[in-house]
Amino acid sequence: MRQITSQTSLLTQILVVCGSSALITAIAAVVSIAGAAQDGGGNPQTGLFLQWRIAIAVGLASVVGLTLMMLAINRVIQSLRDLREGMKRVIGGELENRPSRPPVSSDIGQLQQTFDKMVSRLRDAREENDSIQQALTARKRTVDRLLDFSQTIQGAGKSEQVYSTLCHFLQSELSLASVTILCHEADATPATQVKASLPAECCTAAVGEMDGALCPCLRQSQPRCFRTDSPVRCSVDQFLKDPANKPAYCVPFTVGRKLQFMVHMLLLAGEAWSEERRQLAQTYVNTAQSSLTSLHLLAEAEQESMTDALTGLYNRRSMDQLLEREVALCERHGRPLTIFMVDMDLFKQVNDAHGHAAGDYLLKTFADCVRITLRKTDLAFRYGGDEFCIALPTTPLSQAQQVVQKLRQAFAAVDFTSAIAHMDHQPTLSIGIAERSQAQNVLTLTALLGAADQALYEAKNANRNCVKTYAPPQAA
Repeated sequence: MRQITSQTSLLTQILVVCGSSALITAIAAVVSIAGAAQDGGGNPQTGLFLQWRIAIAVGLASVVGLTLMMLAINRVIQSLRDLREGMKRVIGGELENRPSRPPVSSDIGQLQQTFDKMVSRLRDAREENDSIQQALTARKRTVDRLLDFSQTIQGAGKSEQVYSTLCHFLQSELSLASVTILCHEADATPATQVKASLPAECCTAAVGEMDGALCPCLRQSQPRCFRTDSPVRCSVDQFLKDPANKPAYCVPFTVGRKLQFMVHMLLLAGEAWSEERRQLAQTYVNTAQSSLTSLHLLAEAEQESMTDALTGLYNRRSMDQLLEREVALCERHGRPLTIFMVDMDLFKQVNDAHGHAAGDYLLKTFADCVRITLRKTDLAFRYGGDEFCIALPTTPLSQAQQVVQKLRQAFAAVDFTSAIAHMDHQPTLSIGIAERSQAQNVLTLTALLGAADQALYEAKNANRNCVKTYAPPQAA
């Protein structure tokens, strides 16, 4: 019966109920009249009794009909109330499905189906909106992290700080197994160096032997993605401790004219380099490249302001600042410091006889001898004209004298006749040495430079081409 009613319209059910009530009333009336005709017999009292029977039958039939109508209307009202409660739940944000009563008619059933479809569409729209909100939240977090990274490296004063910061952000944002930043400079020794890596020991010590020409990323200056099943892998992988079954992504970039960098990244096993991941990695690298270029240009400008253009040694302007720092370090740590002054003998005669180009060649050749003789920690300055000042930190006087002799031998071994025609004599050097010493009252930079200059003056007065060591004047 419930299945039949759920498949018929509400109008049909009302007509059936009304028709059933009318039929029941008519049957009750016919039965009462037929009974009255059989039991009448012309008796007035009997007729009155029959009239009451008819009235009661009709009344009972009407009550039954009204009851059926009330039941039908109540079922309709209950279904509408269920729909109203469903609407309230939707307004309140509840879009989950709940079990509902069977529809009382096909009209109510269609209405309920339409309502359920609307709720389903709203639920799908909310899920889509939630996914969009999650994507926007993730994108906002990514942008915030990029901004944080940019602000962090903009405040960096050294390139090493940029390298370590880039490794940290790449590993945390891309969930990397390892990240390595390599620098390739053809003129450096070794040519390939690890600038930063996470984990710190993910590269072997032999990475300096890598041939940059064999790396497709450096050779083509294009980022490359290497899958685990690819027959071609990045050249860096052979110097990593654990590259197996891990997809790699390499991003090369250049800083200045000579420095080539490559960021080598490995994902965890089973993951893949999606387009979004590659774009994010490229964005981080581009941001770091901008900061590294700025630091490189700043370092070059500072180096040019402190360097003599002809010889490539430090100039007079930078001498006071750098030597004052060395004197302070020697004072603090109790370390020796030796300075020697160098003058080219008969330099003016070479200029006058062979021209300024020949004089410039002498100066540049001497600077080359200084570079191949001295350590990286030593400081060489062009003091002015053909005079030079060289500082040897943490070097006592005895060792400094050995360095001076090596420098003289290197300069004497140069064949100047191939570059300067009609050179009738080998250029020589006059050198004066002084050590920072409390016993000799040579403690300040001014006193140390004065002592070395006095020793140089003695060497020039002793027919040149010799080395003199400062000795304080003896009391009379």
